[in-house]
Amino acid sequence: MRGLYRRQLWMAAILAGGLSALALSWALAAPKAGFLHLATNLSQNPDRPSYYADIAVSPDGDRVAVVWTEMQSGLREGSVLLRWASESTGSGWSAPITVFSGGSGAGAVWAAVAVTGTNPYTAYVAYVVQNDNTNTHYIYYRACSLSGGGCGEATVITSRNPARDDPGFGMVDIALGGGSNPHFAYVYYRRASDLGRDVGTVYYKGPLSSNEEEVSDGYDARNPAIAWNNGAVHIVWETVPKTGADYYIFHRRRIGTGWSSLNSLIRQGMSYAPHNPAVAVFSSTVMVVWDMNRECSQDQECYKFTLAYIRSTNNGQGWPVHSGMPAWFEVNGDIWGTDHLYTSTSGQEEYITYLRPSVGFMGDGKPVIVWHVNDGTKQGRDYNLYHTRALTVPADAGSAIGWAAIERFGQNIVGRQAAPVIAPYLPLSVPHVVYMASIQSNNDWETYYDGNEYDRYSRVFLPIIMRNFSGGE
Repeated sequence: MRGLYRRQLWMAAILAGGLSALALSWALAAPKAGFLHLATNLSQNPDRPSYYADIAVSPDGDRVAVVWTEMQSGLREGSVLLRWASESTGSGWSAPITVFSGGSGAGAVWAAVAVTGTNPYTAYVAYVVQNDNTNTHYIYYRACSLSGGGCGEATVITSRNPARDDPGFGMVDIALGGGSNPHFAYVYYRRASDLGRDVGTVYYKGPLSSNEEEVSDGYDARNPAIAWNNGAVHIVWETVPKTGADYYIFHRRRIGTGWSSLNSLIRQGMSYAPHNPAVAVFSSTVMVVWDMNRECSQDQECYKFTLAYIRSTNNGQGWPVHSGMPAWFEVNGDIWGTDHLYTSTSGQEEYITYLRPSVGFMGDGKPVIVWHVNDGTKQGRDYNLYHTRALTVPADAGSAIGWAAIERFGQNIVGRQAAPVIAPYLPLSVPHVVYMASIQSNNDWETYYDGNEYDRYSRVFLPIIMRNFSGGE
């Protein structure tokens, strides 16, 4: 045993020396970059599974910030974590910063982030907290330094005391306006006994001195997303019918204190119901994408989905119309198309419902879309990420974008990757994406970052593994 132990020490020393030399040679050969745009497990906490994550990039492209919530196993109590990286400093990912620490019956269930443009870089984090002890739900806002400092005081955006059966706040999204003023969109759910389900209302709140405003106009609304551009606030959301059979994606635009009327971007029946709208802006273009179910069973469980988009080229003042209908297009397809089908599910696993697309603009003003697909079967699901980017963008919003071939996104090829979010603006043309991944067999979900740039780092594989293992520090 002693001899074997000594042999293992000698082998370890030889390997360590060899690996150090290889790491040095590969590091010297690697392209110069502030941090490596490779798959990185940012959470690394199997005892606290990650919940939906969000990502933002500063307008000059130097800072990348990721936020997510971690749910304590067996309890509702969740914390909000933030990590950031810099393109210019070469310091890699920061250590996790606790924006909110769950406990004593209070837990965070959602988080979103936006980032300022120049030094001092700041991440503005909005998050939903449910306090079971006081039966109070809050949405908070907190500013955190992306230059090595901490976070400022938490400010309450809004709060409610839900009725006994009301779920309360479901999610929040954030966008930064001029002067880094934060704008928020969020949804509150109440139990409707006459419908036998929860009904959502979408609200907006602007710079923190303003009043809360309802924007969903009485519809059963959910999944809002917000963007800001050239003095205009843009909010999109989906609806499900209270009566009748019509499902919508709506848009509203706010200039100053005035709201536009509802813009119906799509209206469909149950067989083609739209879900999960995402929005991004670039110059005068507002781009909205969503997924649509296509093939459903008699019990309304759906397994086939398609992707659609619509865009405005006058900052949301108007949307293209063809033959009296909104001119939306299938991604890589025709107007009103539903021919390109992807497998997914509308079942109970939250991370993998539908396709959950996300959209952002590259530095040249061309959009890129990411989403997830089930490459397995109904019983043996194997979820992976896919993406496409625009090659040609006609000036006429009523004409189809020319898209690149659809390809797998990211390096991870094992486990499941789902619920991707791409940063809404990507000035350096790096497709910064955060997503949920379940790599292990214990169904644990972790928060991963990916920049999809593996061809740049073909000779630095071992150091990346070492970096990931140590948390990216």
